[in-house]
Amino acid sequence: MGAGMTLLVIGAILAFAVTDKVPNINLPVVGLILMVAGGILIANAQRGAQRERRVRRREESDDPSDPTRIVEEVEQERGDDRHSR
Repeated sequence: MGAGMTLLVIGAILAFAVTDKVPNINLPVVGLILMVAGGILIANAQRGAQRERRVRRREESDDPSDPTRIVEEVEQERGDDRHSR
């Protein structure tokens, strides 16, 4: 998320604070492109930071008095760590 924030800040500086003219380069457009790229990186980092996977399985017993059970397991993945609940 640090790279996305860096792109966002540099893009905002180029788009809104720099008034210099560079030949063949439109600095406000470059700043806008960097801000969009930074926003995409931040959104992707947040989305990738927490993922859930639901697993549903049936546990059937050979004993007729024991009913069939459905077990639902949710795995949450944050970065490289995995948590089950």
